[in-house]
Amino acid sequence: MKKFLSVVFLLLLITGCTSNGKLDTAKLKVDQEHVQTFYLPVDKQTAAEAVPFEIEYPSQFPFKSGETKVNITDWNHSKGKVVVSTHFPSVEKEQKWQEGSFTQPAIPEVMYTVANFDRYYSKYEKQSEFKKVTMKDGDTALFKRHDEVNGASLHWFKDGKEYNLDLLYESEDAEKLKAELLKMAGSI
Repeated sequence: MKKFLSVVFLLLLITGCTSNGKLDTAKLKVDQEHVQTFYLPVDKQTAAEAVPFEIEYPSQFPFKSGETKVNITDWNHSKGKVVVSTHFPSVEKEQKWQEGSFTQPAIPEVMYTVANFDRYYSKYEKQSEFKKVTMKDGDTALFKRHDEVNGASLHWFKDGKEYNLDLLYESEDAEKLKAELLKMAGSI
C-alpha cells in the first residue's frame, strides 16, 4: 500500500509541475506576434491549463453579466510573463442594441486583467491621478476615475500578481464606482 501511495504521489507531483512556470502553448493559436505574442481567445478551462498560475475571476458584478472568452498574452515572448484578460458585458446589450443604427447606447461592462508580474502597477503608484484605497482584506489598491466613459479602474498587486478591474459605462458617481470595484475585487 505504501508503494502504491508513493507512486500516486510521484505522478501527482510530476503532472503538477509540467509547466515549469511557463506558458503552455500546446492548445493556443497565435493571433498576432509583435513585441508580445497575442493568442486567439480561449475558454476558461483552456486558459487555466495553459497559464503558469491560478486564475481567479470576480463573481460579483453591479449588473447581470455575461462572459466572454479569455485572452492570453505572452509578454516579451518569455512564456514566463503572462497576461490574462476577459470582460463581462452587461446582458442589457441584447435589450439595448439597435439593429441598423449608426450609434449604439453605452452598455456597462467589466474588463478584468491579471498578470503574473508587475506590468504597470509600480508606474501607476507614482502617478498622482491614482488614489490609494484600502481593500476589504487590508491590501492597498489604486483607484482612478475615467470621466470619458462613466467608469473607473482599480489596480492592485498581491502574491506576485497584478490585478486590474475596469468598470465602464456604469455611473458618473465616483464613490459608487469605487464601492462597486472594491466589492468585485473582494469576490476574486
